Amino acid sequence: MMKQNSLILLTLTLAIMIASCKKEDEQLTPSGIDDTYKVPQGNNAFDQTIVDYYNSYGTYMLYKFSEKDVYWTPTGWKKPVATNGIWSAGAEVEASDPAYIASQLGLIKSKWFGFYSDKFLKQYLPVKIMLCKKVDSVFTTYVFTPTFMAAKGTKKVAAFYNYDNIQVNYGDATVNSMTAAEQRAFIYKVNLIFMQSIFARGLSAPTSDFASSADYMSSVSTLAQAYTRGIIMGTSNISAQLDWNAYITAMVTYSTPQLNASVANTDSTPAGMLNATKDTAGLIKRRYNIVRNYFINEYGVDLQAIGNATRGL
Repeated sequence: MMKQNSLILLTLTLAIMIASCKKEDEQLTPSGIDDTYKVPQGNNAFDQTIVDYYNSYGTYMLYKFSEKDVYWTPTGWKKPVATNGIWSAGAEVEASDPAYIASQLGLIKSKWFGFYSDKFLKQYLPVKIMLCKKVDSVFTTYVFTPTFMAAKGTKKVAAFYNYDNIQVNYGDATVNSMTAAEQRAFIYKVNLIFMQSIFARGLSAPTSDFASSADYMSSVSTLAQAYTRGIIMGTSNISAQLDWNAYITAMVTYSTPQLNASVANTDSTPAGMLNATKDTAGLIKRRYNIVRNYFINEYGVDLQAIGNATRGL
C-alpha cells in the first residue's frame, strides 16, 4: 500500500512539473511572433545562393518579411516612432525588388562576406539578413521657419541592425550604378554594423592577454593618460570589453596610413593611434597586434584589411 501511494505521489509530482515547464515555455514564447523562417522564398535563380548561405552559416537571407521580423525585440518594438515630436532611433525599411537581388547578393559577397572566413561568418552572422531596397536611418531634426519645431529626418544608409537581424540596402536599380566612393561607403557601413551587431549580442570577449595588458582599475581623466595606458575607448566607464570593441572598430573603419598618422593626443578618434604622438608608451601598438593577430590566428581574418578597403587601399 505504501509503495502504491509513493507511486501515485511520484506520478502527480511529475505531472505538476511537466505542466509547470509547459507554462514557463509558453510565457517565454512571445505571443504572435513567428520565429520560424524558410528558404527558399521563391524559385528564382538567386534563391539557390540564399539556400547555400543558409546551409553554410545558418543565416536566413530574407526578401519577404514582416515588420515583426525586423522590429520585434525582447525589450520592445523598435520601429521608429515620434513622441511629442521627438523620433526614436531606428531605421525604416522596404524589401528588395527581386529584379535586383542577384546584384545585391553579389555586392554583399564582395563588399561584406568576402572579408571573412567561413568559420567567422558561421559564428558571428545574425539569425536574419533582411534584403532591402530602402534602409533609412530616422532621427529628429529641427526647422526654424516659420515656426521652430522638431521634425522627422531620414538618411539613406547601407545597413542597420536590430536585435537578431541586419538590414542591408541596395536591393534596387542603384546597385548597378554605384560609384567607387559609394562602394567604399558600403564597405565602411555594412562592416561597422556587423561589428556593432556582434558587440550587441555579446559574442566577442577580450582575450586574457588583452585584458591583462592595461590598467582598468584606476580611473583616467584625460585622453593622453588613457593612450599612455594603451586604452583607446575614452575616459568614462573604462573596461576591457569596451576597449576590445574599440580596437576592433578602429581596424574595420580606419586604414593603416590613418592609424599611423601623427594626430594630437587630445583627439578621441582612432586616427593616429599607432603613432608615437598618441602611443607614447607603445602599448597601443602592442594591444592592437594582440587583437589583430587573434582574429588572424583564430579565424583567418585580417580585420585591418577591411579598414584599408574603406579607403580604397
